[in-house]
Amino acid sequence: MSNAGERVSGPGAPVEVRLLRLRWSNAYLLLGERPVLVDAGSPGDETPILAALAAAGRGPHDLAVIVLTHGHADHAGAAAALRAATGAPVLLGDGDTAMAAAGRNLPLVPTGLEARLVAPFVPQAFPAVVPDVVVAEPVDLAPYGIPATLRPLGGHTRGSAIVELPSGDVIVGDLRRGGRLGGRLHARVPMTHYYEEEPAAVTAVVDRVLDGGARRLLVGHGGPLAAADVAAWRRRRTA
Repeated sequence: MSNAGERVSGPGAPVEVRLLRLRWSNAYLLLGERPVLVDAGSPGDETPILAALAAAGRGPHDLAVIVLTHGHADHAGAAAALRAATGAPVLLGDGDTAMAAAGRNLPLVPTGLEARLVAPFVPQAFPAVVPDVVVAEPVDLAPYGIPATLRPLGGHTRGSAIVELPSGDVIVGDLRRGGRLGGRLHARVPMTHYYEEEPAAVTAVVDRVLDGGARRLLVGHGGPLAAADVAAWRRRRTA
């Protein structure tokens, strides 16, 4: 990954979206009136994230907010370090606050062989973080400089949330993944995430995202995924 990240927003989009492919997961830098970070990677990922912010011409204290799609170690792992470096508040769904405050994942339930093989290497512990804003209802991110909505829906974890952008892109965390080996192979092919506590709940949230008119799903591993491809994959699995 270059320090600037991978621009995945279309020309003229009201928000420039830069995909940061980190060691274990994706984060998204949203550039509007002020920059907003969605997800914070694993412990140590604060270094490439701050480098991406600098490559966008923004300083650490320009960061308006750190939004976490959920509280797992590969998405919340650098949140405490980034808050210390930038002063930006952390937003997290209320169902994941205890996990984040403990600094350790709840037990992960694998969905297949690949998940079982990588489980010993997946980060489990991370510096504890107590969110500045506990999210229980939709949050308008416009006051932070981005015309977007943070919407807690659960699914992958009790506190999982999505970020809806005006372009039709939806940042969905780990509701789905793209490809294998963290997206290194077939990154744009929709797949079930490696770990799901309640598969039926995940499916219900994905259906809600698709029914809401999403154009693309920006996922936490691999991607981006075209909504039409996700819908077709869903139909094949239920046929």
